[in-house]
Amino acid sequence: MIRILVVEDEQEMIKILERKLIKEGMEVFTALRGKDAIAIMKKKTLDIGLFDIKLPDTDGVELLEKLKEMQPNSEVIMLTGHATVDTAIRSMKLGAYDYLAKPCKLSELHNVILKAYEKKQLKEKNIVLEQQLQRLDVHDRLVGESKEIHEVKKAVSLVSASDVPVLILGETGTGKGVVARAIHTLSQRSKQSFVSINASCLQENILESELFGYKKGAFTGADADKTGLLEIAHNGTFFVDEVADMGPAIQAKLLGVLEDSLFRKLGDTRETTVDLRFIFATNKSIEEEVATNRFRKDLFYRLNTFVIVVPPLRDRKSDIPILAQYFMEKHAKGGKPKTISKDVMNLLLDYPWPGNVRELANVLERAVLISIGKDEISTDNLPQSIAGSENMAIFGKRRDMGPVELRLESVEKEHIGRVLKLAGGNKSKAARLLGISRKNLYQKIEEYQ
Repeated sequence: MIRILVVEDEQEMIKILERKLIKEGMEVFTALRGKDAIAIMKKKTLDIGLFDIKLPDTDGVELLEKLKEMQPNSEVIMLTGHATVDTAIRSMKLGAYDYLAKPCKLSELHNVILKAYEKKQLKEKNIVLEQQLQRLDVHDRLVGESKEIHEVKKAVSLVSASDVPVLILGETGTGKGVVARAIHTLSQRSKQSFVSINASCLQENILESELFGYKKGAFTGADADKTGLLEIAHNGTFFVDEVADMGPAIQAKLLGVLEDSLFRKLGDTRETTVDLRFIFATNKSIEEEVATNRFRKDLFYRLNTFVIVVPPLRDRKSDIPILAQYFMEKHAKGGKPKTISKDVMNLLLDYPWPGNVRELANVLERAVLISIGKDEISTDNLPQSIAGSENMAIFGKRRDMGPVELRLESVEKEHIGRVLKLAGGNKSKAARLLGISRKNLYQKIEEYQ
């Protein structure tokens, strides 16, 4: 529903506009004076402002500036019986969407309002897209030449041409989000929004609000309507990371969206229809989650249409030199990238990388940062967990002295313990160093006691 504020100094004109716009399904707020309009702006979330230029206590241009300051994404249409070139130019420079002279046809006004609302929605989608881009890891494309990563690339190319749901499986830090974005980029929806959410990072009630949105008054504190991410992603791709961490109530609602392409916002009596391509990811064994009744079987069958397994970095170590060079070029920011010494590369190849590609990216970013003034990354630029003598004792002999014969669980447990020690027991800092969420770190701590 479009929320519009009409500010007009003629009572009869306000009544005509209000009746017309309400009939068209819009939520209308009205004011005869500028001060009343500002009071509404402070309380209500608005999509469109329809402002008369001449008002008893101010003018529409000042209201335009005020609304843009308070609600930057809103659009404003100027309406006046005293049209001049100067006021038109001034309004457009300040961000007015359009400028209509009274009297205007109501059908014309209605069309302009719809176009202004489309522009506002596009602006909001672009903001969400920018936020998602900022959250992406530095490895924003599939890098590597190993057989394993070629299989992933082949699967991405195959499934991108369709709209079937995709389930991406893999350990934390393997690049599941990169795979999801690659699918979107190669799809017919590539020019539309790619919107993502991590289900493990939010409490269930907040996650529900973020996904589906809500109507004003749906619960205490819901002072205005909220557009959910599903609606914002309309016509684009929606990526749900760590889907296995969703609670049963949200799983049921999400199943409804997958099957019928519609949902009901919190507090709404009407259903919202969306056209979306869904991609899901998890680092858990989803079959085990189903077997223990923590994940709905019917939802799993819907997600399981097409599965891509992203291999851990330890299973594609031939890609480590390629990835390392890629990150060096990224961190060079257009300048000459640093080189990596042979000793450093041997350590990188020996290390089991429990945090996978994300951990490698973080280690090399840190190495570049602390090697300022040097052209080469050396062993003293690596964390103690990789370069220290303790590491050699834990991870066995060098690569050219035979394979390591240690269980992955033992390696991961020892590594997490060392990183926690390095972080002085600060779990948030340790999670950042490991390249995992705090929730995942707490799960690991509990698992390994």
